[in-house]
Amino acid sequence: MDISFYTAGAGAKAQQSRLDIIGNNMANANTTAYKSQNAGFVDLLYSNMREPAEAATQLKVGSGIRLEKTDSNFNNGGVQSTDNPTDYAINGSGFFAVKNPATEEIYYTRDGNFRSSLRNDGEFYLVTANGELVLDENFENIKLDLSGKADGETAKKPGVFDFEIKDGMLLQGDNLFSPTAKNGEPILQEDAQLQTGYLELSNVEVSSEMTKLIETQRAYSMSLKMVQTSNEIEEVINNLR
Repeated sequence: MDISFYTAGAGAKAQQSRLDIIGNNMANANTTAYKSQNAGFVDLLYSNMREPAEAATQLKVGSGIRLEKTDSNFNNGGVQSTDNPTDYAINGSGFFAVKNPATEEIYYTRDGNFRSSLRNDGEFYLVTANGELVLDENFENIKLDLSGKADGETAKKPGVFDFEIKDGMLLQGDNLFSPTAKNGEPILQEDAQLQTGYLELSNVEVSSEMTKLIETQRAYSMSLKMVQTSNEIEEVINNLR
């Protein structure tokens, strides 16, 4: 197959993936504490046009690009008052730790849209909108009284944890992230500032996403145009035989 078809097809596929990412960002522009995603591309193999493969030459032809990774932008969004005592927003860097009660897996999130939930032991606990248990600084469940406030003389608040390296954290959906080996162990932020009765807003900038959308649409169109042009050239060649 002619290399131009492959290069154009790879480019169109990569731009389609970027369109999906941009569309997801725009769809979550009003989602609490949503972190925008960015597409990262890499060049595919290059080959020499008129020289052996091992020769050093400036005359090379590429094989297109592919989507290498999707990065999360962890910049803070604005905050909005809710007057709900179980809502929390983090000022600065860090994550809340939450635990899946079924699998015991611990995830990290910026979404402080919490609520009170009655568990099987007859006690009320602080949980996420999806039912994960919110953990304190000691990775323990937070028990609430009937008014929705933290139970006990010393009121427990959600613990705030951070990582030395946030790049590469796995997005699990529903604003939940899982650390990988390179992220290291979670570090408790003892001086973290929590705003009770507030929620963090999405950090998606719609104007920026619209600019990216226009760029991606044009790149996608150019890739398809390249396929069309390559096909026309092949037709001319076949007719000359």
